[in-house]
Amino acid sequence: MSIIKVAEIDFRYKDVWALRDVSFDVRRGEFLGIIGPNGSGKTTLIRVIDGILAPERGDISVKGNNIRGMRRRDLARLVAVVPQDSAMIFPFMALEIVMMGRSPHLGMLRFEGNRDFEIAREAMEMTDTISLADRSIDKLSGGERQRVLIARALAQEPEVVLLDESTAFLDIKHQAAFFGLMKALNREKGLTVLAATHDINLAAAYCDRIMLLKNGRIHSLGAPGEVITEANIREVYETDVLVDANPLNGLPRITLMASKGKGVCSL
Repeated sequence: MSIIKVAEIDFRYKDVWALRDVSFDVRRGEFLGIIGPNGSGKTTLIRVIDGILAPERGDISVKGNNIRGMRRRDLARLVAVVPQDSAMIFPFMALEIVMMGRSPHLGMLRFEGNRDFEIAREAMEMTDTISLADRSIDKLSGGERQRVLIARALAQEPEVVLLDESTAFLDIKHQAAFFGLMKALNREKGLTVLAATHDINLAAAYCDRIMLLKNGRIHSLGAPGEVITEANIREVYETDVLVDANPLNGLPRITLMASKGKGVCSL
């Protein structure tokens, strides 16, 4: 059963088309990876699905409801976004940032209760940020700040999480921990995840399906082994790579071919 339907989406920034005729469904409980080179439309697609950007043509529905007719609060109860980074104007404490994720569940005159604080602290424990609770967000490193934003999204208790290069500022340890956490939530709680990422190997390791974008259009969509091929990567990224099977899980693994026979390096 589909939880998200994207139908014939076109979007442009002035005269530059960012998305053209994009259509696909996301099944409930699916982990979908979105890959593609810079400028291929990954971030724009995430923002269109979240309702931040309005498409020039086409529709997006979540749980059968067209998001054009949904209140922002109602959509936020279903969909949470973890951006690549988020500028904070005021020096809020990390716990205050995470508590912002509870806003869609609060009424106009309702203040946070014990249950809201409990949910926020659970989200911080899952993201290894509980020790940062009383620290100002502007005093945290880029990676620490990003983990706080992930905790904020989890505190929303959404059914869908949209990840926009959410691990860009994380080290290898926290990248693996984050994708492992999202996969666990995906499997155990049925959380639907859409992850836009530049890390093709991470996408291959954790995603059920992968969408490859090229110039705002869907180049290919399918299982990791169907999309991550030497031919597809060469055509979309204009780069020669080696694609083989990861010996640990059999999933596709991509290695960048260095020029002039100087060796290879894993992406």
